[in-house]
Amino acid sequence: MNLTVKDMAEFLNVSEKTIYRMIQNETIPCFKAGGQWRFDKNEITSWIEDTRAFSKKVSIDEPSLEDEEIISVGEFIQRGGVHYDIAVDTKKAVILSCLERIKERIPVLDTQKLLALIMEREALCSTAVGHGIALPHPKSFKTFTDISYVALCHLERPMPFGALDKEDVNTLFFIFPRSERRFLRIQAMLLRLLKDDEVLHNVKQLSHPDTLCKILFKKEAEIFNKC
Repeated sequence: MNLTVKDMAEFLNVSEKTIYRMIQNETIPCFKAGGQWRFDKNEITSWIEDTRAFSKKVSIDEPSLEDEEIISVGEFIQRGGVHYDIAVDTKKAVILSCLERIKERIPVLDTQKLLALIMEREALCSTAVGHGIALPHPKSFKTFTDISYVALCHLERPMPFGALDKEDVNTLFFIFPRSERRFLRIQAMLLRLLKDDEVLHNVKQLSHPDTLCKILFKKEAEIFNKC
């Protein structure tokens, strides 16, 4: 179910002006349909869980100097890498396997500690966002990376993930941010990009990392320069 700006304002009990400011600041998952901003209710449900967890540290409406830095999902994936053929077992085992593979590229990760935090978040609400994609992340981050990363992991085969659309997951994005606020912005931008048919197709078809990042750079320029 998709919501309008008016629906979101009523749902969050804020003004429509606040919703547009959140769109401009890239802090809320959204996409355009027929030239109008829309919000996927399932994504918003998960997003609310995250903003509640981060609310003591993050104001979703107030800008900061840190957030004036450029956020680019394409660049972050170049840093975090694309990882293929992750063995499938339980959800917990799959997430651990992904983290161990990612650690080869980001050696500062404490995989066991991060795994526990991610599973705590999964217990609240599945991080599957539809189309066989999930964005596993902690309920609240305890440590951060010096620069932001996004890692993309493809599983050997789809597996149940508790998705609201009932589709098994075979594609996982992991976000490693510089701060809680930055996580929310990267998450919102990534979800918006995944609404684009060309981006979704290349993510799901296991396109070469260079090809995928090239498309992401193009789509970021098309979409976010028009916000």
